[in-house]
Amino acid sequence: NEDGEYIYVNQAYADIYGYDPDEMEGEHWELIYPDSDTAMVRDVILPTVAEDGYWSGETTGLRADGTTFVEDHTVAQTETSELVCSVRDRSVKQEQEIALTQFRTLVETLNDPVYVLDETGQFEYVNDAFIEMVGYERERIIGASPALIKSSEVVDRSESHLGRILSSNGPDSVQFEIEVQPAKGEPIPCEDHMGVLPYEGESFEGSVGILRDISERKKRKQELEQTNTVLRTIVENLPMGVLVEDAERDILMANDQLGETLGVPIDSEEVIGRDCATAAEEFKSRFTDPEAFIEAISERLEQRELVQNEELHLTDGRVIERDYVPYTLPDGEANLWLYRDITTRKQQSQKLEQANEFLSQTQTVANVGGWELDRRTESLRWTDEVYEIYGVDMEFEPTVEDAVGFYHPEDQATIRDAVERVTAEGELFDLELRIVTTDEEVRWVRTRGEPWHVDGKIVGVRGTSQDITGRIERQQRLEEFASVVSHDLRNPLNVATGHLELVADESDSDHLNSVRRALGRMEALIENLLILAWENKEVSDTQPVDLATIADRCWENVQMEQGRVITTVNRTVWADSSRLKQVFENLFRNAVEHGGSEVTVTVGELADGFYIEDDGAGIPTDERNAVFEVGYSQSANGTGFGLNIVKQIVDAHDWQIRVTDGTDGGARFEITNVNFVNK
Repeated sequence: NEDGEYIYVNQAYADIYGYDPDEMEGEHWELIYPDSDTAMVRDVILPTVAEDGYWSGETTGLRADGTTFVEDHTVAQTETSELVCSVRDRSVKQEQEIALTQFRTLVETLNDPVYVLDETGQFEYVNDAFIEMVGYERERIIGASPALIKSSEVVDRSESHLGRILSSNGPDSVQFEIEVQPAKGEPIPCEDHMGVLPYEGESFEGSVGILRDISERKKRKQELEQTNTVLRTIVENLPMGVLVEDAERDILMANDQLGETLGVPIDSEEVIGRDCATAAEEFKSRFTDPEAFIEAISERLEQRELVQNEELHLTDGRVIERDYVPYTLPDGEANLWLYRDITTRKQQSQKLEQANEFLSQTQTVANVGGWELDRRTESLRWTDEVYEIYGVDMEFEPTVEDAVGFYHPEDQATIRDAVERVTAEGELFDLELRIVTTDEEVRWVRTRGEPWHVDGKIVGVRGTSQDITGRIERQQRLEEFASVVSHDLRNPLNVATGHLELVADESDSDHLNSVRRALGRMEALIENLLILAWENKEVSDTQPVDLATIADRCWENVQMEQGRVITTVNRTVWADSSRLKQVFENLFRNAVEHGGSEVTVTVGELADGFYIEDDGAGIPTDERNAVFEVGYSQSANGTGFGLNIVKQIVDAHDWQIRVTDGTDGGARFEITNVNFVNK
C-alpha cells in the first residue's frame, strides 16, 4: 500500500523468500532486501514507478534464512496507487532454461515425431521427425490446428482423451491409435502418447504428444490375423481331429472333428484353456484299454519324439489312428495330437487283402498270370503265375526281349506285332500261341493285352497269360475223333443211303420210310457231333448281320413243307454270321419237330435282343433248365445236341438265352444282351 506494507502475498511469492503469506502481510517491503539495496529501491525503482507506472529489472532478494539471491523483479502501479510486485528466482530460471535446452535437444534427436500444442490447441512446436512424417513445412504447421493432419473424427477423439487427463482423477497420460493424414499419400496409422505441460492452478499451458508409426506393426498384425484365420480354417476343415497343447498341457487349439472322431461332444471354442490331462481322463472310457491310452500319452510327452499311425480301438468298434508331433513355440514347448478315424479304411484294406488272396488263389487254380509292360522305362513285371508258366525262378528279372524269346520262333513275330499295335493304336489282342519253357517243353498259352493309360496317354501294355495246353490237346484229340467219325461213319452211311434208294426203286415197302428216317437221324447226329468238335467256343470275327434276312434264309434251309415263319424284327446285330445261322436253323428244326405240320414260328424284336417262338406244345417249366444239356430231346427223332449247340454259340457271343412261354402257348427262346448295329 502507500505505506509500503504488503496487503496480499501469494504462496509462490512467499515461497521464494521462505515465508508464509500470513507472515509477510503487514510487513514493510524492506523485509526482503538487504540493507545495501534498500537505497536503490527508494532512489530508483519507486521514483520510476511513480513517473512511468512500471519498472522491471534485476535486484537482490533476501530470504528469511539470511541468504540472498538474484531475482528478476517487476513492479507496477495500480490506479489506486498500490504496487503490484512479481519476482522470479534467476537461478531457477537458468536451471529451467538449461533443462528446456536439454529437452529440446533430446526431442530433436528422437526418431519419433513430437508435437506441442498451446493452451488454444494450436501447434506450438514440432520436431524434425514430425515434419518428415506429415510432409509440411514447419512454418505451415506452427500455429495451425491439428485438423491439418487429422480428420474431424480423430480431432474429436484426441480432445476427448485430453479431457480425461485434465479431469480431477484423470491419468497423467493416455495412449491411443489415430490416423495421420500427410500432405501426400495414404493415412498413416500411429500411436499417440499424449500428456499435458506442467501448470499451476487453473492455468492450462497446453499438451505434448509423441507419435509412433505403427504401419509395420499393423501390417504384421494383419498378416498374423490372416495367418491365424487360414490356420483356423485349415484346422477346422481337416478330415481329422486336431488338439494342440502347451508345455503346461493347457489346450491351445482344437477342432470340432476331434469330438466326432472320439465320439464325444466337444466344443472347439470352450475347450481352449482346459487342462488336457483332465480331458484325457474324461475321454479314456471311450477306448477299449483306457489305461493304455493314458500311459501312451505320458510316454509320448516324456520322450518327445515323433510318433505316427498309432492305432487305438474304441469301445464302439471303430479304429482310430493317432499321430504325436512335438514342436517348440516362442515361449516354450508344445504338443500336437492328430486323430483319424480309419475304420472304413481298415475294412476296405481287409476286403482288399481278401480279394487279393482270392484272386491269387484263383489265378493259381486257373493257372492265369498277369504281366505289365511299361514303355516309359521298357520294364516288364510278371506275377508269380507267369514265372511258373515259363518255368523260371522268381529271382529272374525279365526284359522285353526275354519275354518275346519264350515264345515259339514261329509265333514271336505275332506277339511282337500285337504288342506294338496296342502301344501305337490302342488295339486289344487275344491270342493263342506256343511258348518254349526253360525245360524245352512246348506249351500253349492264351495271352491277352490291352493299353495302359496315364493322363489319357498310352504308357504301356497290361495283360494276362494262361496255360491252355490241356485244352489245346483235348481239342486236338476231339478234332482227330471228329475226323474219324466223318470218315468211318459217313462213308458207310452214304453207302447205306445209296442202297436204300436202289431198293426204293424196286419196292414200295413201308419199312423203307423207317430206314430212311433212321439214316436221316444218323446224318443229323454226325453233323451235330462235327459242329461240336470243330467249332471254336469263342467268337473272334463279327460283322453286321440283318436278323430278318438270316431268319428267312434259315427257314428255307430247314423247312420240310411244314409250318410257316413270321418275321417282325427289323434290326441288325454284330455276330458271326455262320454261327448265328446254326442258332436259327436249330431253333427252327426244334419248332417244326415239336410243333407239327401246322406250326407257326415268329421271329420278333426285344429291347436288347430278339426272340424265336412257336405255337406248339411248349416246354414244361420244370424242364426248361435242362433243355440246353447234351442229350435232351422231347422228340423221338431228336439228336439231343441242337439246343446245346445253340447255347454254346450264344455264350460265345457273350449273349444270354432263356426259355419261356410263347404268345400262343408254345415255346419262346429269348436271346438278350445283344449288340445292335446303330441305325
